[in-house]
Amino acid sequence: MKIRRADISDLDQIRRLYKETITAVNKKDYDEKQISVWASASQDIAKWTSKINEQYFFVAEEENKIVGFGSVTKEGYLDYLYTHKDFQGQGMATELLKVIEKKAKELNLKEIYAHVSITARPFFESKGFAVTKTYITKVNGVEFEDCVLRKKIVSDLPSLRVSPP
Repeated sequence: MKIRRADISDLDQIRRLYKETITAVNKKDYDEKQISVWASASQDIAKWTSKINEQYFFVAEEENKIVGFGSVTKEGYLDYLYTHKDFQGQGMATELLKVIEKKAKELNLKEIYAHVSITARPFFESKGFAVTKTYITKVNGVEFEDCVLRKKIVSDLPSLRVSPP
């Protein structure tokens, strides 16, 4: 697996992976209406283009095929973390998260946060994120239960110990 920065030529594969993951993986936690509304966001090409261009957007590739992606903003918002339905549970999201956390450290961020689905919540909690808020949101008249999770970013720099005089 190779992880690299995304570029606009990845747009179609990213949108397809997003839609396929939602319709295959998230269907265990969401009803048909919710899945339809959520997956329809894959059609907004302008939104995806700006996200790829404006965020730190990474893709994971296997044999030149995008099998996962994730992104973080310069403010620490982890906007996306998706793994292809056929690559779930193989450590890909963990590796993407490591790259995102490394970028957060480079940006000197104190924490990263994400708005997370019911499906993804256990993964994020297992990686040290804590729920700070739960809420119901409406998209096109359809309700979704979501939560905000946050994780402190710890610097790799050793702490300086000062001996007492």
